Amino acid sequence: MNGLLWPQRAGDSAAVASRARERSRGRGEPAPARDYWPTEGWRVSAPEEQGMDAGRLFAMRRHIEGELLHVRSVLIARHGYLVYEAYAGESDPDALEGLHSMTKSVTSALIGIALKEGYLDALDQRVMALFPEYAALDADRRIEEITIEHLLTMTSGLVWHDEYLHGWLSSDDPARFTLKRPIAGEPGAGFNYNSSAVHLLSVILTRSTGTSALDFADEHLFGPLGISERQWMADSRGHHIGAGGLFLRPRDMAKFGYLYLNQGEWAERQIVPPDFVRASTRAQNAGGAPENERYGYLWWVTTVEGHAAYFAGGYGGQFIYVVPDVDAVVVMTSNADRHHIENRAIVGEYVVAAIEG
Repeated sequence: MNGLLWPQRAGDSAAVASRARERSRGRGEPAPARDYWPTEGWRVSAPEEQGMDAGRLFAMRRHIEGELLHVRSVLIARHGYLVYEAYAGESDPDALEGLHSMTKSVTSALIGIALKEGYLDALDQRVMALFPEYAALDADRRIEEITIEHLLTMTSGLVWHDEYLHGWLSSDDPARFTLKRPIAGEPGAGFNYNSSAVHLLSVILTRSTGTSALDFADEHLFGPLGISERQWMADSRGHHIGAGGLFLRPRDMAKFGYLYLNQGEWAERQIVPPDFVRASTRAQNAGGAPENERYGYLWWVTTVEGHAAYFAGGYGGQFIYVVPDVDAVVVMTSNADRHHIENRAIVGEYVVAAIEG
């Protein structure tokens, strides 16, 4: 990997801030006071200044270069400072990288913001009420029970198979395609990973706000975080794909994770409601494939070496990990040739180990 960001000396303010914040905290506790916000860019710091073992991070680098050749970038932020940043080969740090299903966690944040701004009534709002033109569909009447919260928790009950994938996005009406799927079980009864059901949330955002999901994100999420470089693919009807298709720079992915680490607050402004962040990042159900972890509101919920954690995950082993106990965010992008679940092991084996060491 190239482009290793590893300054020999950070300013005294970074070291003082690190010592002042060196304590454990749980997922629901307020974030420590911040001495700056990375809206205009991340400040960098030597790992030691933020209480991390540089040798362990060097061992991580060697492991990735030897065993994880598909990895494209790795970034670690602790206490609000970028302590590690590396890119594979000739990768450009400013190039946009595909989030794949990490996009789902961004869509979740936009739903939380829409609730805060009054565009949506509540999480128990019925989905079919937002699609009145499909009321006459010859469908299982249990579809009337599906709520926004069921879409957020992957418990809609709608049947989903991988063979639907191409038919869903290429159809002339992806929302109708989704709502015509059979109902396999009672809404809310069980987890079933369903990208097309998540895409309904993007359509709901447009119908509720009168603007596209991307324009809404620019105004209420990306803009406040200082994210200006982004692309988001759209379906055949012009709706941005709620389940994938978003492209950001890795440093901006880290900003999104940092927003959640700070309970939805950014630069003294509440972007995502804190109660929505807490609900999103605690287990709402047992989850399942593809990550085989518990599930919140379009976030995976897990533990790392005994520390409560949560992550946005995308095909190919992309992730944005947040470990509140140790005040850290870890970002990885990776080739999407297959689902590299082995990528996730570096968070515990190297990042958390570097902190505990």
